[in-house]
Amino acid sequence: MLDKVAGILLNPKFVNFANNTKYTVSTESLFKATGRPAAIMLDKNVDKDTRKYAATKEGLYQALCLGIYLTMIPFIFQKYGFKIAQKILKGDSALPAFKNATEYLNYAKLAKMNKGERQNHKLLTKISDTLKISDNDKLTLKEHLLKDEKPPEFPAAKGAIELSNLVGTVIGLAWIASELSNYILHPLMKVLGFEEKKKNNKINIKG
Repeated sequence: MLDKVAGILLNPKFVNFANNTKYTVSTESLFKATGRPAAIMLDKNVDKDTRKYAATKEGLYQALCLGIYLTMIPFIFQKYGFKIAQKILKGDSALPAFKNATEYLNYAKLAKMNKGERQNHKLLTKISDTLKISDNDKLTLKEHLLKDEKPPEFPAAKGAIELSNLVGTVIGLAWIASELSNYILHPLMKVLGFEEKKKNNKINIKG
């Protein structure tokens, strides 16, 4: 049993997943959106109407958090965080002039594959035919992917994206989600009929 667990934890795909802020935060939000409401509903020390109210509100809040995170991270923080890193490291071989964060992420996926897997892979069409590490390099990055057993992975680019994701997580979930919930959750709860029940039954649940 322990060998199987160790095998999962040491699997490269699992390690990459665990090191990816987007995946881990999304997974955590999904667990919260299902686990917390379920836990609330199982609490027999609270009356049924209060449990339904609290579980619904928690589920909606976690769904809101996930929606904010999935839209803000790739389209705002990741995009502009990567551009800022490129400006800071402009001309540095540690971060080639990728068109955008998406192109780098496609390159990174290919670079982690075995050489045989990269041949004719559909993601190759997403990589520029002329992009190089530097002007002195005889090969383009696409040629490195096709010819090298271990193409360069550019950890600075990976770090820039993860830092952007982390900043986006803090701002998006700790601040924006909290503010938006005041304008979105109560109207939703009212539409679902919970706010009226709360008023009539004097249910006091903190938002």
